[in-house]
Amino acid sequence: MYVTSIDDVKAEEVNPDHAEKATVRWLLSQEIGVPNFEMRYFEFKAGGYTKEDRHPFEHEVFVVRGEGAVVGENGERKLKPGDAIYIAPHEVHHFKNQGTEPFGFICLIPRGLSRAGKK
Repeated sequence: MYVTSIDDVKAEEVNPDHAEKATVRWLLSQEIGVPNFEMRYFEFKAGGYTKEDRHPFEHEVFVVRGEGAVVGENGERKLKPGDAIYIAPHEVHHFKNQGTEPFGFICLIPRGLSRAGKK
């Protein structure tokens, strides 16, 4: 068993090729030996966003803080704490903070498939 706290994981600036005004914390990653999924926490300052993207893998998102939106092929959907989002493989999407406070979410991805959040 491995237990950590968000406070014990360093927030890293997200690569500007992928997002603006955003940090990521790799909470549970391949570096600690997870066999299937990695867990990340993204946080966006006011005006922050990810750039339009698509991946060959699914990912799941759970909003924990602030007000934001996810934008996809079917338009924009407002998000609030408690909302859960499934993004299918190859689905075009991006996230944005729509409030004045930080917007944060947990994102799960298959192990070892993305290091987009790292510089």
